[in-house]
Amino acid sequence: MISLFRKTLRKTRMAKKLAKSANSQKRVLDAAAKIFRDYGYAGTTMRAIADEADLQAGSIYYHYKSKDDLIGAVLDIGINAVIDTVRGAMESLPAEATGVQRIETAIRAHLTAIIEIGDYTLATRRVFGQVPEAIRTKNLKLRDTYATMWREILLHAQQRGELRPDANLTLARLFILGALNWTVEWYKPGGRSIEEVAREFTAMVVSGLRDAAKAGAEPAAAEPAAAPAAWSRARTARRAL
Repeated sequence: MISLFRKTLRKTRMAKKLAKSANSQKRVLDAAAKIFRDYGYAGTTMRAIADEADLQAGSIYYHYKSKDDLIGAVLDIGINAVIDTVRGAMESLPAEATGVQRIETAIRAHLTAIIEIGDYTLATRRVFGQVPEAIRTKNLKLRDTYATMWREILLHAQQRGELRPDANLTLARLFILGALNWTVEWYKPGGRSIEEVAREFTAMVVSGLRDAAKAGAEPAAAEPAAAPAAWSRARTARRAL
């Protein structure tokens, strides 16, 4: 009985220690997102992050060994939050959901995620082009995963006949994500709700991808095999995410 009590006590102490460590780590990350947002990659120091988090500098190095480790974590949190939120929203839809419903759901989930983690989103927008190539390349792999999710969402709607067959889904995706990510710059709580913004944005996107067919647009491949230079430009555009 005494042995069991001691084991339980040790587990409780360990749980509290882990909880305290996790809380400290979150403070570091939240502070880092704010400092990177305000000062960029070059202008950010570990000391400034420690001051913002109201922690000793040593506490930061306990979790992250360098500024590069920290910015890598900030970038990954930003994109993973969006991926997880959108994926969860899509998985909650019934199998019979229409293509337009799937598009609106993905738009609403994306908006919800980037506004909820606003500092991480703004930090990413500011520093993505400034960070070392290795960090950027690693984060781009996550962005490619998210781009694939959107290609599938748009292709599903197109195959159902809800988007015109000649719609360039690559351009549509880049336009959608670029516009959505800019929302964090102007959205203010207390104004239009995320639901309203998502509904109106979906209407504009879907209307544009439908109307051209009625106007007699020349058919083109839905997902053309882009030349290397074109894909290089598209890859650069992903920095807006």
